[in-house]
Amino acid sequence: MLLGGCLLTDMEKGDTTGIIIQARMGATRLPGKMVRPFYKEKGVLELLLQRLKEHFARKQEVVMLVATTVNPSDNLIEEIGKRCGFPVFRGSEEDVLRRFIDAASYSGAGKVIRICADNPFLDMDAVEMLAGRINAQHHDYIAFSTSQGVPTIKTHWGFWPEAVRSDALKRVAEATTEELYREHVTNYIYTHPDGFDIDLIPIPREVEENSNIRLTLDTPEDFEMQCTIYARCMERYGRIDIQSVLETLEAFPGFYEQMKQQIRLNIK
Repeated sequence: MLLGGCLLTDMEKGDTTGIIIQARMGATRLPGKMVRPFYKEKGVLELLLQRLKEHFARKQEVVMLVATTVNPSDNLIEEIGKRCGFPVFRGSEEDVLRRFIDAASYSGAGKVIRICADNPFLDMDAVEMLAGRINAQHHDYIAFSTSQGVPTIKTHWGFWPEAVRSDALKRVAEATTEELYREHVTNYIYTHPDGFDIDLIPIPREVEENSNIRLTLDTPEDFEMQCTIYARCMERYGRIDIQSVLETLEAFPGFYEQMKQQIRLNIK
């Protein structure tokens, strides 16, 4: 375990909400996707960390850290985290569930907002909403979901994080050693809803009706389209959020068919 940076709060351990950003260099279909120049020569991880830092600069009720692996290839992830002023936790490469539990324990976070760094269009208002909701209520797991009750972590939109209590993750670790659940941190919770207190927040209809939007970064085709969309959002609106993305996509209607093809080829 290697650590860098400094925590953003001195709140008593266990009462803290932690924003944990999951990132690693290993990617079969798009190696090094975290650091490839995405916008103004910066990679998606650096851009995401900067956006989080700016949004939560005055909100001392949360801690933020990057969770990566002990694989030497992820030394670069640690360097980026430190450069952006984030603590970095390094844990198991294969057992992602254990990595999150240990990262939460280090940070003192009893509640975790889980962010995947391969979602460059993450909506910051959604992150803040989840943090407020899990602080105010005692749900084990909170996620945005479709009208059919599917948590958006299982979809391809890429706008939303998820929130989970650390003790719920520990219960999962005690309940199963199955590889699926150790790799996909919260999967056990929403596939065993009778054992957990789950709260699902409906996503906007205008997004659900655009089922061909794919903004999770996984392939070279994703990367090319998303670079264009990100640059257009920043140049025209000066921000990244759901509304600016939807309006930007109106200028690139051909992307819908390309995204549809990528969804078909990369179904979760």
